[in-house]
Amino acid sequence: MTDFRLAWLTTPEMVDSRMQVQLRRCWYEVANAGGAVGFPFLPVPEEQVLSAVDSLVGSLGEPENRLLVATVERRLAGWLLLAGNAGALTAHWARISRLQTALPFRGAGIGRALMSEAARAAAEDFGLEQLHLEARGGLGLEDFYRSSGWQEVGRRRDALRLPDGDRDEVLMSLSLTS
Repeated sequence: MTDFRLAWLTTPEMVDSRMQVQLRRCWYEVANAGGAVGFPFLPVPEEQVLSAVDSLVGSLGEPENRLLVATVERRLAGWLLLAGNAGALTAHWARISRLQTALPFRGAGIGRALMSEAARAAAEDFGLEQLHLEARGGLGLEDFYRSSGWQEVGRRRDALRLPDGDRDEVLMSLSLTS
C-alpha cells in the first residue's frame, strides 16, 4: 500500500491553487477514463471540469460540506465530497459523492481509505448516524461499497440514460450506529 496522508478541507480558503489544479486534473482524467464521477458524456471538456471544481470549492463555504483528500508527497491521490444536510429532518445523515482515485494511484487502497475515514469522521467527529450515496449500476461499484459495509436500499431501474445504454441508479446506505 502506498503511504498517503488524509486531510479534511472544510472552507474554500483551505483549497489552495495547487490543490485546485490537482482536483481538476484528477477529475478530468478519471471522468475521461470512464469513471462514474458526474460527467457521463465523454470526452468531458476541461472547461466543464473547471466549472465543476469551482462550484465544489465554493460549496465548502456551507458548513455541512467537506472535502476529504488523500495525498502522496503533496500529489493528489484521491478525494471525495461529504455533503451534509442543514434541515432538522435530515441533519443526521450526509451524502458521499465523487469518490475517485487518481489514475496513477489506482489499486493502492486509496478509495477504501477515503471511504473508511469518511465513515469514521461522520460518526465520531460530525455526529452523523447514516451515510448515503448513489452509484451508477453495471460498473461493479455496488460490490466495492458492499465490501465496506454499505447496503443497497433501493434501485432506480434505467434511471440513467447514457450513450452506451440505460443504467440503474443504485441507492446505498451505511449505518454509523451499532
